[in-house]
Amino acid sequence: MASLIGTVLRMMVKDTTPPKVKRFIIVGESADSLTLASVYINTELNMKVNYNLDLQCQHIEFPADGRDYLDHTSFVDCSKLKIIERSELCTIIQNRPTVVIGKLDRQDFETIRRQISCSMTIKGKIKKRYGFYD
Repeated sequence: MASLIGTVLRMMVKDTTPPKVKRFIIVGESADSLTLASVYINTELNMKVNYNLDLQCQHIEFPADGRDYLDHTSFVDCSKLKIIERSELCTIIQNRPTVVIGKLDRQDFETIRRQISCSMTIKGKIKKRYGFYD
C-alpha cells in the first residue's frame, strides 16, 4: 500500500468519550512501518480539555475553503499523537475505502509537522519515532 502520510480519514474511534466517528490525519510512520501516528480534527476547541493557552495554541484552525474533506472550519489538534496499527488501518481501508476522505496539501502538512515538532505535550522520543526530527 502506498504511503498513508497526509491521508485524511473519517471513521469510528474508540479512544474518545463517548466513542464516535472522527476525522483524523496520518502524520507519521514508525521506522519499522508497523504503526502510524495521527492527529484528530475537531469541530471546535473544547475548553474543558484545552483549558490553557499552551494547549489552545497547539490547535491549527483550518477553514473548509479548498479542503474537500471538511464541511466547516475545524481545528487540527497537534497536542497529542494517536497511534494506530498500520495493518489494522489498511484492513479497514481495504474493506471500506470510503473512510479515506482526502489528502492534505503540502503547505497544510508542513504547518502541522512544524506544530507537532514544537509541541511541549508530545514526548521527544515519540516525535523521533514518527519522524518529526531529522
